Amino acid sequence: MKNKILLTAILAITLTSSNSFAKKNEIDSKTEKNLIESIGDKKDSREEIGSLDFSKLFSDTEAYFKAAKSWKKIKCEPKSGFICSKHACNKKDTSTFVILDKTKETITRCEGKYCETFPATFSQTGVFSNIQSEGPVGTLIRVLGDNRYKEITTVGLDAYIANGVCEAYSE
Repeated sequence: MKNKILLTAILAITLTSSNSFAKKNEIDSKTEKNLIESIGDKKDSREEIGSLDFSKLFSDTEAYFKAAKSWKKIKCEPKSGFICSKHACNKKDTSTFVILDKTKETITRCEGKYCETFPATFSQTGVFSNIQSEGPVGTLIRVLGDNRYKEITTVGLDAYIANGVCEAYSE
């Protein structure tokens, strides 16, 4: 008799729990369906493919290519710079600039009035000029056309990273 009462109680609890979970799942399903429908109505501009102006793209590319090929000497000044060590990359106020001379194949790095010149290798890849130093300070500079540049210079295992702009230079 006690077993029948216990079994009946367990059965009643199980059925009640099942019904409440079923109702909760039904509510969750409706909420989920409404959420999916509302998200589906919203368009993300990153997913849209706009028309591409190929003539502008080709003319810009040609201009960058010609500029990369034609410059002889430019001065590049950073807009932002970072010093990266083993533990972190910290923003650095920049008072440096570099002079890139294709004719002499040199990089001149100036900090204030102090300047140091290193031999370098210059090459062009499409719209970019790639410059790499051969001295004790490892420098890699990439210039887009004759204007924007990125510099990565290493001293030991620390690195200086700069982004900026270049312009024609004559002494």
